Amino acid sequence: MADTDAWHRALAEVPGPDRAEAVAESLADLLDFLTERGLADRVAYVEVHNEVDNCSLVPDDGATHYARLRGPLDRAVKLLRSRHPGIPVTYSLGEPWPDELDDLPEQAQIAHFHFYVYGVLGALYRAVGLGHGTEPAPRTAAWPTPELAGMLRPDAPAFADHQPGEPWRLAATGIPRELFYAHDWVDPDRWDLWLYENYAAHRQAMRETLAGWVDSVADFARRRGIPAVLGEGVVGYTPLLTRFEEDAVGKDIAEFAVDRCLAAGFQGVVLTSNAAPHHPMWHTDGDWMRRVNARITSP
Repeated sequence: MADTDAWHRALAEVPGPDRAEAVAESLADLLDFLTERGLADRVAYVEVHNEVDNCSLVPDDGATHYARLRGPLDRAVKLLRSRHPGIPVTYSLGEPWPDELDDLPEQAQIAHFHFYVYGVLGALYRAVGLGHGTEPAPRTAAWPTPELAGMLRPDAPAFADHQPGEPWRLAATGIPRELFYAHDWVDPDRWDLWLYENYAAHRQAMRETLAGWVDSVADFARRRGIPAVLGEGVVGYTPLLTRFEEDAVGKDIAEFAVDRCLAAGFQGVVLTSNAAPHHPMWHTDGDWMRRVNARITSP
């Protein structure tokens, strides 16, 4: 399926308000498959949609950011719960909007959030002419910007010659070609050096933002009577071979988030989204991952 655009075209043809329910139907079929093979007990819970607040499920009708999600998500969660009542169901959300948490649909059985604080990384994105999250890329006369050009590897091709994938793949990811170009061709040491040189000005604000998110989600979960989980985080989307999030500063931020979540009563926490089997950190930082994971898994 990943070799053709059939799945992308099929999903794109589903109207936005019906898309979460269509995904839930597919996930229910997948759970049928696992159940038939005696593997359902391996599933902790299912999310019907990843970062549903960053998608276009419904048009902006003037309601709050989260209230607009109620109808589509209520239907999706109810469908999965009816077909697999023994498996908890939820949806995941990106950067929390603390003032709107109580507007979220009430069917979810897990408060699953992602905390990407960006901070100094967001400042770097802006400096090289990239946007991130809800911030659009600054208008520039030429690409790459002089700031990014100074960070590129000597063998970087011209931007016009860089085609990271077939056009449909770019459309399917929703990630602009400029971001692929920067991540594919930046010199990791120059990228990290900029972050280290500018981190001090953002350090406290990044911690305060993370602490505020953790505490607001923990309070929300207690009001709903459901577990809170940090499913992704915590700095942001970095080029594969850079090390800012994997070295001393990034680990310090990650441990700050883990400890704050545990103190607030979270029942699940990831260390960092850069610590997966396809990341270098998986192979170089096993001792650190085991040590910090032990804080989460110990009684």
